[in-house]
Amino acid sequence: MTPRPAIALLGVLFCFSCSVSSQSKDSLGIRYIAHASFLVSSGNTTLLIDPFKSKQWIGYNFPGDIRADAALITHPHYDHDGGRFLGAVPYWATTMEVFEAPGAFEIGNFRVREISGKHCDPYGKEFGQNNTIFTLEAAGLQIVHLGDNGPLTEENYAALKGTDILMIPIDSHYHILSHADIQTIINRLRPKLIIPMHYRIPHLEEVGKPKTLGDIDPYLAEQQHVIRLKSNRYTLTKKELPETPTYMKFKTRPHLHNH
Repeated sequence: MTPRPAIALLGVLFCFSCSVSSQSKDSLGIRYIAHASFLVSSGNTTLLIDPFKSKQWIGYNFPGDIRADAALITHPHYDHDGGRFLGAVPYWATTMEVFEAPGAFEIGNFRVREISGKHCDPYGKEFGQNNTIFTLEAAGLQIVHLGDNGPLTEENYAALKGTDILMIPIDSHYHILSHADIQTIINRLRPKLIIPMHYRIPHLEEVGKPKTLGDIDPYLAEQQHVIRLKSNRYTLTKKELPETPTYMKFKTRPHLHNH
């Protein structure tokens, strides 16, 4: 991988040429792909978070036309790193820089901090249970992607102070975080928008895949403030954040399939 200082400098001096869209620097665009994968954009800078390996465990394909200025990988599981840890070379690995270790840098309109965490028990022992929590700052907003992190430490909470938008693994089987752990994280961080991820998506899945994950709807049915979007896209500014912490469920990217 290119040394971190060089990438930071590139991000400051100019914007990469492979961005998938352009929008105001004063707004933040979020596009859900599926599982724990998102595209986050501000101005003409787009970052891809946690692209998954097609057909492995989750049972559906990662789209082959995603382009971004960089890929951010929280940990080397195939449903988050495209299978790189297993020796796969996904198409995006040759078209964009990959960031996956603790540090701080800038890419175009984003300030990025990678915070050291720990993968939830008992998974990820084959790579030391390393998990990187990403904090992205753009358009006056701070968005946090937890990856598959387990319960947060006091050091994590201090580093994540000021979170506006939280991407957090939630499913009705509590595969990553327990119900109590989810509520503790939300109560401590007090994000204005809570975006669940890493749950079953039945209309895309093959029979029997993925095992051990649950749907998101039973959990959301217990919550008071929920927005269910009709698309996989949402754009907002700082002043448009809700006053009360609100869950937001995205549709998956159109035309995903399992064949």
